[in-house]
Amino acid sequence: MLGLLLIKCPKCGSEFKGEKPVKIWGKAGARTGLFDCPSCGARFKAPIEEKVEIKEEVSIKNMVSKLKEVRGEFIQTLKNLREKIKTLETERANLLLEIEELKKMAESKVNALESEISMLREEVKSLRELLGCTDTEKE
Repeated sequence: MLGLLLIKCPKCGSEFKGEKPVKIWGKAGARTGLFDCPSCGARFKAPIEEKVEIKEEVSIKNMVSKLKEVRGEFIQTLKNLREKIKTLETERANLLLEIEELKKMAESKVNALESEISMLREEVKSLRELLGCTDTEKE
């Protein structure tokens, strides 16, 4: 494949893209082209730069190699995800246990406060009876 190098006309000095030579000869890497100058019409020879395209050979061996790479990456991703899931499940279980413990502590505190309030009401009632106060004389 020909490169898009700039060709300089030896007659008029103008430069143009050497895309389509009139004729090409020589061996690969040392080819020469015959060009027509678009400015003055002069015909001259100039070296040609060739682009080398490296095409990856599609073969079963290459495909197997790529599949092994993809499979390895996939297995590693699965391992990582399993570890994350296990970690998250453990954390979830620990949080649920902590929530249950906190609920029990809250219920215990509620029961203690209810008991204390009940005792305080009984004490208020007995003090009123002792002082001979009636319910209408509350101040």
